[in-house]
Amino acid sequence: MRNRKIWLVDWDKKEKITEWRHNWAASVNQALEQKNIPDRISEKSFVEQGIADTPMQHEGINSKRHERKEFNQQVKKYRKTKAGYKNMQEKVINRGHLDSLSKHFSFNEKKVVKELSHKLKTYISLESLDDKRRMLFNWKNSTLIKHAVVKMSLSNY
Repeated sequence: MRNRKIWLVDWDKKEKITEWRHNWAASVNQALEQKNIPDRISEKSFVEQGIADTPMQHEGINSKRHERKEFNQQVKKYRKTKAGYKNMQEKVINRGHLDSLSKHFSFNEKKVVKELSHKLKTYISLESLDDKRRMLFNWKNSTLIKHAVVKMSLSNY
């Protein structure tokens, strides 16, 4: 007599696991959206998402845990270095914009740009200068109006 396996459940089927992962991601994303948190998760691999990054390995309880932990630390270090490099590239670009500003503006104009940049707590480029000037103008008017309202309300007493 031969033994035959009869599957009573489909838990180990890849399709079922994919379905569970999809449902889990949808549930988590719904909860994040309800709490106005912009982050989202996906059941898809980095390759399926088109992300050119090295995924970490799950650190489960078994004999290879130490190796995976080392690997994940290397991935974290790589990502930190990559982010630092990107930040450095942005600084170089911003320095180029600053040099460009220096060539096109007079001393007084440079002083105004520096003050605008300081007050708005942002870097000002040629492209965004008009927007920053408008923002500062609106901020100044708002402050003047608030000051006038307070002064009027105090004089009514």
